[in-house]
Amino acid sequence: MKIIFIPIVVVFFDQLSKILVKNYFIHQELFYTNINILGHFLRFTFIENPGIAFGIDTSSYHFYVTIATILAIFFIFYQLIISINNNTLDIYPLAFILGGAIGNCIDRILVFIPSFNYNGVVDFIDIGINNYRWYIFNIADVSISIGLFIFIYNFFMNKTNKSIEKNV
Repeated sequence: MKIIFIPIVVVFFDQLSKILVKNYFIHQELFYTNINILGHFLRFTFIENPGIAFGIDTSSYHFYVTIATILAIFFIFYQLIISINNNTLDIYPLAFILGGAIGNCIDRILVFIPSFNYNGVVDFIDIGINNYRWYIFNIADVSISIGLFIFIYNFFMNKTNKSIEKNV
């Protein structure tokens, strides 16, 4: 059950980073400002995304997106338990995806609590070269991407290994 520490660590660092960045940008009144971390390649740009991935606006459906996210978390957790019991290759990717999903879901839920002053999922990691930028994201998004990368890697490696075994 050590695997459960992956989502816990992801949620902890995701929420900690979001709180620190949001508080810093708000208290310093740095709205619509970039802070260069590694030149222009990596910078922090605080935004609250009311939509979903890649800035797709779903703000009119926030309640339904939040419910769908919660249901997805339960499904991923269920799949993780099955993978742990069957000792499959899906354990690590599911753990990373679960941590990221929970991290972003917390922000979605906080939108419904006015005293927290959330307008969407907090994003702040901004990478690119000069004006050629990727979408702004957060640690939860990185965790989900790592999980998906491991899934794809395992899929192709498993497929390649079966093909090699078949030819031997």
